[in-house]
Amino acid sequence: MSAIKARLHRTYALTVMRIFQAKTKFGFWRSRHGMRLIAIPVLGGVAVSILMIPFLQSLVGDVFSRQENLGALRSLLGGMGSALIGAAAIAFSIIVFAMQTNVERMPHGLFKQFSSDRRLLCSFVGSFLTAIAISGTSLIPDASWAIPAMLTAIWGIAAIVLFFLYAYRRALQLINPMEQLNIMSNMLSRDLRRWSRLADNAAILMRKGAAPEANGEGERFQFNETKAAFYQANPQWVTAAHQAIHYGISYAKRFAGQGDYEVTDSAFHHLVLINAAYCAAKNGTFVGGKGFFAVPGESDHTINTTLEQLRQTMQDALSRGDERLAESTIRAFGGLYGVYLGIDYSGRERRKHHALLASTYLASAVESVAAHDMPDLMMQGIRIMGKASVVALEHMPSSDIGTLVEKIGTFSLVGVVKASHQPVTLTGVEQLATITLELLVKGDRDVSALVSKLRSAVATVSKNYLGTVDVGLASIHSMTLGPYFSGTSVDSFRGRLTALVNELLAAPQEHDQAARIISNVETWAHQIFITQKELLLLAVQRRSQFTFDAIGWALDISALLSALSEAPACPEHLQDRLIRHADWLLATLSWIPDDRETVTFVENFALTECLFESAWRSFRRGGEGLYIQSRKMLIEWGKKGGSQETGWDILNSAVQGLTALALAKGDEDSLMNLKADLRVMLASDGAPSQEIRQRAADRLTERAHNPFGNRVFRSIDHVLGQQAPNRVREALLEMAQILVGEPQPGAM
Repeated sequence: MSAIKARLHRTYALTVMRIFQAKTKFGFWRSRHGMRLIAIPVLGGVAVSILMIPFLQSLVGDVFSRQENLGALRSLLGGMGSALIGAAAIAFSIIVFAMQTNVERMPHGLFKQFSSDRRLLCSFVGSFLTAIAISGTSLIPDASWAIPAMLTAIWGIAAIVLFFLYAYRRALQLINPMEQLNIMSNMLSRDLRRWSRLADNAAILMRKGAAPEANGEGERFQFNETKAAFYQANPQWVTAAHQAIHYGISYAKRFAGQGDYEVTDSAFHHLVLINAAYCAAKNGTFVGGKGFFAVPGESDHTINTTLEQLRQTMQDALSRGDERLAESTIRAFGGLYGVYLGIDYSGRERRKHHALLASTYLASAVESVAAHDMPDLMMQGIRIMGKASVVALEHMPSSDIGTLVEKIGTFSLVGVVKASHQPVTLTGVEQLATITLELLVKGDRDVSALVSKLRSAVATVSKNYLGTVDVGLASIHSMTLGPYFSGTSVDSFRGRLTALVNELLAAPQEHDQAARIISNVETWAHQIFITQKELLLLAVQRRSQFTFDAIGWALDISALLSALSEAPACPEHLQDRLIRHADWLLATLSWIPDDRETVTFVENFALTECLFESAWRSFRRGGEGLYIQSRKMLIEWGKKGGSQETGWDILNSAVQGLTALALAKGDEDSLMNLKADLRVMLASDGAPSQEIRQRAADRLTERAHNPFGNRVFRSIDHVLGQQAPNRVREALLEMAQILVGEPQPGAM
C-alpha cells in the first residue's frame, strides 16, 4: 500500500511539474507571439464564415426577401455603425487624454514621440474605418447581400473591440516608464542600424580599390576609413543616441527620487544597451590609444558623455545619501566596461582604451563612497570591480588590469581604519583571490606583471589587517583573510587551487591548456615565499589565530606545487622550478623564533603534527624533494621546540614522527640516517637540555612498552600503528637511548 501511495505522489508531483513547465513555455511564447495568438483564430473564424455563407443563406431562406425585414436590417446596420463611429471617437479621446496626462512629465522629445504614437493612432484609424464599413453595410441593394452584411458587421464589431483592447494595452505601455525606456532603446537601435547600413553602402561606393589585406596577426583588423569619413560628414547620426543617453539618466534620477528603483535599474540597463548598439554601429572606426601619445580621433564624444553623466549621477546620489541609486550607477559603470571591452581597434597595439577609461570612472565611483558611511555600497562596488577584472582577462592583456587590482587592494584597507567596515576588507580579499585563480586559468600571455600586483595587494591588505586587534572566539583575522588563506573552506583560494591541481594531474601529456596553466602557476609561485615569511612572522608576533592559516597555507601550497611538478602535462623545464618554489615556501617555517613564548604559541596549532603530515603525504605520493625538506624541517623544529619547556613535549613527538617515517620506508638505511641526524642535532648549538632529553626518552620508552596507553590519537600514532610492533618497539628504544646517551630499560 505504501508503494502505491509513493507512486501516486510521484505521479502527482510529475504532473504538477509538467503543467508548470507547459504554462511557463506558453507564457513565454505568448509574450513573443501574442499577435499571432489573436490573429490566427480571428482569420480562421473569418475564413469559416465566408465558407458558410451559402449554408447560412439557405438556412435563412426568404426572410429578408420581404422589404420591411430588409429595411429593418438596413436601419440596424446603419444605426450600429453610427454608434460605433461615435464610440470610437469618444474612447480614443479618453485614452489619448489619459495617456498624455501621464506622460506630460517626461522629457519634451519623448512626450512628443509617445503622445503621437503611430500604433495608437493606427488602432484609432482602424476602429474608425471599421465602424464606417459597418455603417456602409446598410447600403446593401437586395436580400442576397443580407448574410454577408451581417457577418461583416459581426466581425467588424469584434475587430473594433480588439482595436479598443489593443489601444488600451498600448496606452498602458506608453505610460509605463519601463516600457517607455524599452521603446526608446529599440527605436534608437533600429536608427543606429540604419545609419550603419548607410555607412557600409557609402563605403562600398566611396572605396576606390580593393580593401588591403591583413599583414599578419597584429594587422588582421583594419580601420574603415570610408565608413569613418561618412560618419564625419554626417555628424547628426549620433544625435538620437545623445538624446537617449540624457533621457535615460533623467529617468534614473527622477524615479530614484520617487523611490521606484526598478525603473532606475531599467534606465541604466537600457543605457548600456544604447552604448552597445552605438559601438556596434561604429565598429571599424574606433581609434585606439598609443600609450603616452594622443591620437586624433581617440576620444569618443558619445562614450565620454555617457561616463560623465554617470559620474554626475553618482555625485548626486552620494550627496543625497541615496545608496540604491549609487549602487545602480556603479553597476552601470560595470556594464559599460563590459561593452567597451568588445570594441575592436586597428593596428598592432590595440589597447582597450575606452574600457580602461570606463574602469577609471568605475574605480573613482567606488573610491568616492569611502568618505561616506556606506560599507554595503562599497562592498558591492568592489565585487563589480572584481567581476570586471575577471571578464577583462578574456579581452585584454593581463597587465592592463593592474590598475583595477591595485584599487581593490587600496579599498580593502578601509576595514583597517574602521572596524565597522571589516566586511569591506573581507570582500576585497575575496575578489583578489578570485582574480588570482582566474588569472592562473585564463592568462594566456605573460602574467608576471599582474601576478606581482595581486601578490602585493594581498600582502598589503593582510599585513595592515594583522595590525588590528584579533578579538572574539572566532578569529577576526582568520575570517577576514580566509577567502585567500583558509584551508577549511572549499570556496577559498587554497581550496579552489587544490581542485584545479587535481584536474591538472588528470590531464594527459602534451596537453597545451594544462601546460599553460601550470606555467602560470609557476609564475605565481615565483618568490611567493618572501611575502609568506613576512605574513607568518607578523602573525606570530601579533599572537594572531591567523598563524594557523599561515602555517597550513605554506604546507598545503608547497604540497600542491610539488604534486604539480609530477603532472604528466608539466613541461620539463618547469619541474625543477616548481620543486624549488615548494621547498622555499616550506622553509619559511624555519624562520619562526625560538623563544619559549613563541614556540608555545606556535605549537598550539600542532606544527609538529603538520610537518609530519607534510612529509608523510610527500612520501606516499613519491615526492622525494618535498619529503626530504619536510623531514629536515621536522628535525629542526624538534630541536627548536624541544629546547624549550613548553608542555607540548615537542621533542618526543618529533622523534616519534621521524621514527614512523623511517619505519615506513622499510629499509635499514632510513633508520641509520635518522640516528645519525639525531646525533648531529643533539650535538649542535641550541640543542635540547639533558633534562628535556631525559623526559622525552622516558616518553619514548613508555610508548615502546605501552603502545595503546592513554594518549590523544594522532596521525603519527596511526602511522606507527601500521608498522610491525616489534620494529616500532626496537626503534623507539634506540631513539630514546640516543637522546640520553645510555641504554633504556628493555632496550635490546
